[in-house]
Amino acid sequence: MKWTNRFSTTRLLYAIGMAFVFIIANTLMCSFASVLMDKYICLVAINICFFCLQFLLIIRRRLEQKLPEKNYISYGKMTFVILVEWVLTIAMSLWAPDFFAPFIVLPIIASSVFEDSLSNAFSLYLVVLTSLCWDYNSYTILCYITLILFGGVLSAFLRKGETLQKLYALIMVFAITTLVSIVFYYFNYLELSFSVLFYGLIDGVVACLIIAAIFPVISRFVDREQVLIYDTFLDPDYTLCNEIRKLSYIEYQHAMRLSRLSRKCAAAINANENLAACAGLYYRLGKIEGEPMIDNAIKIANNHCFPAEVIQILAEYGGIVILPSSKESAIVHMVDSVVTKVELFDSDSMSSSWNQNMVIYQTINELSQKGFYDNSGLTMNQFLKIREILANEDILA
Repeated sequence: MKWTNRFSTTRLLYAIGMAFVFIIANTLMCSFASVLMDKYICLVAINICFFCLQFLLIIRRRLEQKLPEKNYISYGKMTFVILVEWVLTIAMSLWAPDFFAPFIVLPIIASSVFEDSLSNAFSLYLVVLTSLCWDYNSYTILCYITLILFGGVLSAFLRKGETLQKLYALIMVFAITTLVSIVFYYFNYLELSFSVLFYGLIDGVVACLIIAAIFPVISRFVDREQVLIYDTFLDPDYTLCNEIRKLSYIEYQHAMRLSRLSRKCAAAINANENLAACAGLYYRLGKIEGEPMIDNAIKIANNHCFPAEVIQILAEYGGIVILPSSKESAIVHMVDSVVTKVELFDSDSMSSSWNQNMVIYQTINELSQKGFYDNSGLTMNQFLKIREILANEDILA
């Protein structure tokens, strides 16, 4: 049975945080717009409906692993981006003239943590809610919806494109924002002036400045988290490390050996060494609570919000239920088998490198012949390289 990504306490707290952001932001916008109480109640009802729908979609996308950078987009980052989106929306509704609010930035910033459909839906909802609060006319609403649609398309180039593509995308943001604002202003008033052109140019410049200032910061934060999140879990003073140490110092030594050797083997074949090291350290995490060991390991890892790939390797522990499905999982399985076998012998019997090599070669070859690594993506050359590294290491160091 494959692991299921259960809802953790941490995610629940962030979900509550998201709800508070919606409530407070909606109240502030209605207050600034001098909305009457009956209209405010209706807007609150709409907010509740949309929040519930959006949150269900977030859960579904997370389980389907369809969020950008699926292992590193946490509920904390989503809450932060939702807060930024609301702040921008309120600021634009307060200070930007009609037709000249740079709503094109909303789907672009949202795309840093949401996939396209979620970012577009959230951005369109903010436009609808703003229109209801400030009583925009139909042309103003159409103007902002058009900007959202263009922003949703351009977000892909700004998120994943090369430097030159990102520059072209920013130029497009400027041109589209300026043009769309001016065109819809003309549709509404059937007149143009230099002041309208000036407002359109300022609108385009502001949109580019917001994207250039905010989007890279969030993107770097996500990228940095790819390393920082593993640093947290690999810290010897981390809660679960201490739990393993309290359970058994021998078990802790095994986990540290497994982590160190898994990192070295992964680095040798250009696999994800942080993932291998983290999965190796917590490979026998289920022993903290006992049998069923795999289910308990998955439960503990979910409660601590481990990356999905680490949890997948824990679910493939020993190839008992699922065979290793990635190179990192195969490495951890191989190293664990070798370390466990060597630890079974006393230090005297392992004093000879010949004895250790014989045990290692025999263990790894038997696992390979049984087909444990057939689905892992390991090439024969990578398999042999890992075997040589383990054969030449001092396992009990």
